[in-house]
Amino acid sequence: MAVSGGVDSMVLACLLHRSGHHMAVAHCNYGLRGDDSDADEQLVRQWCDERGIEFHVKAVDIKHLMEETNASIQMVARVERYAFFNELMEMHGYRATALAHHANDRVESLIINLLRGTGYRGFLGMPSQRDGFIRPMLGFTKNEIRAFAENHNVPFREDRSNAETYYQRNWVRLKLLPMLLATDPKAFEKLLQFAERAEAQLPEYKHFVTGQLQKLVSGSEISVAAMEDSNFPFTMLKEELEPLGFNSEQVFEVLQLLDSDSGSVVSSNTHRVLKERDRLIISELKTNDTAPLIVCETMERSSLETLVTESNVALIDAGAVTIALTNGPLTYANSGFELRKWRNGDCFKPLGMNGWKLLSDFFIDQKYSVLEKQQTWLLTFQGEVVWVVGKRLDNRFRVTSNTKKVLKLTAFI
Repeated sequence: MAVSGGVDSMVLACLLHRSGHHMAVAHCNYGLRGDDSDADEQLVRQWCDERGIEFHVKAVDIKHLMEETNASIQMVARVERYAFFNELMEMHGYRATALAHHANDRVESLIINLLRGTGYRGFLGMPSQRDGFIRPMLGFTKNEIRAFAENHNVPFREDRSNAETYYQRNWVRLKLLPMLLATDPKAFEKLLQFAERAEAQLPEYKHFVTGQLQKLVSGSEISVAAMEDSNFPFTMLKEELEPLGFNSEQVFEVLQLLDSDSGSVVSSNTHRVLKERDRLIISELKTNDTAPLIVCETMERSSLETLVTESNVALIDAGAVTIALTNGPLTYANSGFELRKWRNGDCFKPLGMNGWKLLSDFFIDQKYSVLEKQQTWLLTFQGEVVWVVGKRLDNRFRVTSNTKKVLKLTAFI
């Protein structure tokens, strides 16, 4: 049982315990609310101790993980807690992890899915069970859960961040749903019934999708013509690509590839879809941790006919690095040069610009996936970025009309 210390999870824990289930409790402490986070953990721990229930806790350094991954608080927290729950199930042999989502959560998720763009599965809001996770309280509203807590003296703690509307879910809960209910008092009930019907019809939907995808997809290739003839192109692409890490926005981009030129690409963190004539080709992005070999060659500025180079070649002003260099593979010991992966906070002046730019912003402009960021190498000199290898030279090291000697760097990746 996943228990945060809030009213929903404390009520479910109470119900499961009273029902005589053999259970254990798992709690994640994200440390985001200081003493309040520790008080949440203490409440859950004490509740378990009083009833002889095994208590598992995981401390998550969420701020550090956000810096490492550039992901949102919600995404990092979700990944960490589900990894924790799966680990406990495997380690201790628990049959399932019970989650305390309720009817309000389901309706809010349905609305959020619709706003983001969703395939059929998004109509469920959230499934009642999947992959070892169960949600026994989807049929109960928040008001019913609170009433139970009050009538049965269930201890719980309030998370004050639930009242902040800058989180999308809270905005839907506190702003959008009240407006819908003001227009139609039965709006909540209708949306909940819609999600329940969608789940009831899910087996029929799965059967339909399987048959359709057999006509559209062959191995790692998707027929452009067949997809254009489909009555449900987005839904089919969503079903095929979501397991490969493509979100709804990226699926929409893949849908646009049908009318794009050959060579156009859309990538998730782990895979890419390439348009090639009459087909879309799905391939895995390979992680490459092997550092590129950089070969240097010194030459006179006057010998250069053009400053235009291939992407794996950089021409820099040899005077800007002020060290003695020899032709051949670039060495790093005592040379001032370093070849490394990018770090959070790295910045440079992109060629053609005088102002500073964070590498993280540069990656966003280039529409890098997380995997592409991880594969990027930087060549620095005395701590300053000289070259985002294969992508962009720093403007401070460019060849100018005053340059006398040029250092030609060629990266072999």
